[in-house]
Amino acid sequence: MSYDSYGVLVCIVFVWSVLPSETTFYTLQSLPQQPTTLSGTDSCFNITQLLDSLTLNLTHLISQQVAVNISCILNGMGSNPQCPASSCKAIAAAFPNYTSGYYWILPVNSTNTSTAVQVYCDLIRYLNGSRGWMRVAYLNMSDPAQSCPSNWTTYTAGSYRLCGRSGNYMCFGVDFTTYTVPYYKISGWVKGFQYYTCDGFRRYGTCSPCTLEANYVDGVSITRGRNPRQHLWTYAASQPSGSWCPCYYNTTNAWPAPSYIGSNWYCGGQSGGSVSNYFNYPLWQSGTCPGMLSSCCASSDLPWFYVTLSVNVTDSLEVRLCADELLANEDVRLLNLELYVY
Repeated sequence: MSYDSYGVLVCIVFVWSVLPSETTFYTLQSLPQQPTTLSGTDSCFNITQLLDSLTLNLTHLISQQVAVNISCILNGMGSNPQCPASSCKAIAAAFPNYTSGYYWILPVNSTNTSTAVQVYCDLIRYLNGSRGWMRVAYLNMSDPAQSCPSNWTTYTAGSYRLCGRSGNYMCFGVDFTTYTVPYYKISGWVKGFQYYTCDGFRRYGTCSPCTLEANYVDGVSITRGRNPRQHLWTYAASQPSGSWCPCYYNTTNAWPAPSYIGSNWYCGGQSGGSVSNYFNYPLWQSGTCPGMLSSCCASSDLPWFYVTLSVNVTDSLEVRLCADELLANEDVRLLNLELYVY
């Protein structure tokens, strides 16, 4: 091997050592093809040409990388797709002065920044003792620009636009991805209204066997994963005046919550002479329970729920609107929905 050849080898080894492997691969691949046999003046010419091409490619790539690094330094982690964070809680831990907003994160097991996704990070509030939550679901039907997810139907009641079931006798679910970001805490809140004769956890025989996979409630079921679903929280709706709620002061008519959801539930109901009156009283909001349902509003967390798991998971979340009768008989319709993971 000639001295010039050694020079090329040293240059390439140096480049390989100082640049990321994917950058080096790109650089070497992008070089023009050169003869493998070099001799005499042709050898000097080709080596010089090779070095010129290598220098040009390196200059271009290094300038690009420097620009990206400067942008990341100036704007911070998660500020753009080229410098994504691993999670919202990583941003909160590294930059305690950051404000809530949209940031770029990289899904687990991905090293390619082209797969980075933009998510909303709540970096201000301490929910369930933690700061740095990633929002995975957001619905505000008061905003004219928003619409119901494809598996739900838009209904109008007075001044409200609401999301409800799209058919009879069953649950209609919508999945919300977590982008495979590991989490062990889940929080969220729901605001909705009952339509006609919701019955809480009381079933009329269309739910048999009445498992978490079925329409076990007239209300909202929030779960994670599949095969089987894992329960997180249930918002049940009941009438008249919530007399079918387990928290009703007189439990003669009340059906207990299923054992497989434990104590992770809220139940509410409103009385009214007509269906339209129900839409004057939102469910599951602090201070909105009639006297007979006062214990149903006893939780200081309302309308929020908080769940802490024993292990990290990456499951998507699902929200199902459920009822066991005809749409003309009963439904639960949502105005607001927010879900977060940590």
